[in-house]
Amino acid sequence: MLPKQIWKEEFQYYSDKSVDGLKSEIQQLFDKTNGWNFSVNLTGEFISEYEFKMTPKWQFAVIKSFEREVSYLNGQIFSDEFKRTRVTFTVRPNSILLIFFFVFPLFGIFALTTDNINGDINETRIVGAVFTFAVPALMLLFGHFAKQGIKNRFVKTFDLSPVV
Repeated sequence: MLPKQIWKEEFQYYSDKSVDGLKSEIQQLFDKTNGWNFSVNLTGEFISEYEFKMTPKWQFAVIKSFEREVSYLNGQIFSDEFKRTRVTFTVRPNSILLIFFFVFPLFGIFALTTDNINGDINETRIVGAVFTFAVPALMLLFGHFAKQGIKNRFVKTFDLSPVV
């Protein structure tokens, strides 16, 4: 079981706007934030008629891996059985956080279990403890803040209310 801070989560929200009205608002945001407009820290595109993907326009870290954004939001707008506008979306952080969450403890455990050839066992223990415990904790924190940031901005920007 993966910690939810570094794994994707799904959310369900309602909007007071019509499906087409909300779609139009989201498209206006995409059109507005494609250039130099930094009024809302969201940008993205529609990938089908009512499905979209968003990322932050600017972020607290630069990631140079196969994914360049800190977090990702993929959503869908539809009308539910009671004719209410519903938005279902998933939010996830960059996959590198998940990879680091598992890889760094391996280095730490290796450092803690190998014989210290060069001498200072205390230094090896410190490095091992940092890689085993501190780095994964930082990955959880980064993942949590990245996901919460994009989710909260999206909900606040489009005035959505949670499905209870």
